[in-house]
Amino acid sequence: MVVGVGEGNPGLGAVPLAATAFGSLYADPPLSSILRQLLRHSRRLVGAMAGSVSLVDPARDRYAKMAEYGASCQLGRSFPLGEGVTGQVMDRRRPVVLASYGAVPAGHLPAGHPASRGAVAAVPIWWLGEVIGANVVFAGGRSQFTATEVDELELLTQVSAAGIVRAGARPADPSAEQLTAAVPTSGSPVTPRELEVLALLGLGMSDREVAARLAISRKTAEKHVGALLRKTGTTRRTAAVMRALEWGWLSTDTDLYSR
Repeated sequence: MVVGVGEGNPGLGAVPLAATAFGSLYADPPLSSILRQLLRHSRRLVGAMAGSVSLVDPARDRYAKMAEYGASCQLGRSFPLGEGVTGQVMDRRRPVVLASYGAVPAGHLPAGHPASRGAVAAVPIWWLGEVIGANVVFAGGRSQFTATEVDELELLTQVSAAGIVRAGARPADPSAEQLTAAVPTSGSPVTPRELEVLALLGLGMSDREVAARLAISRKTAEKHVGALLRKTGTTRRTAAVMRALEWGWLSTDTDLYSR
């Protein structure tokens, strides 16, 4: 099923990731609803003019445009894995940010569309160590996205991954070896306090804000963040939250998300 989202108000611009996004994207609605919500939250998060979500068909080595808003991105069509800005995400396996979409060979926007003259950011959708899709946003009149906006977009996009997979857009089943490598067999090693810190990092809080929220010193908050980076095998706070979500250590049932 492919999804278009109405234009409406561009929204709030770059804001910390809202707790409401966790609940709506991590529930059990149909795929069309999940993609629509992902587009809506992405638009509000970075104030984008347009955007699209593509999902990979590993059996055919192609990806399909499954949802869009603000511009016709050839919704419903499939493309080779190396084509367009989504193809760059697949190739590099990391976020891709360009000052102008016009620099993308074989782009999919209509000729002359205003979104093609501004910046574009594309972030991967990860599941069990594989890129299963990409979330692409177009800045329109702006020539750049900030590093903070890209980090928050990456986190928001990863929150949607479990819902996308549960809704049926599941990649080819990985081997037992891949599953063992992707998910620790000993369960969650994080302490209850580290889980609280992890949840607050997921809401975009700094070490100072985490310390104030939990009534602990900033130094103690920094130690907890360091421990989380080690336990998730990551070097960035956003990546730590993404890894915890993928491994099931972090749940939207965490009380801090609803406060």
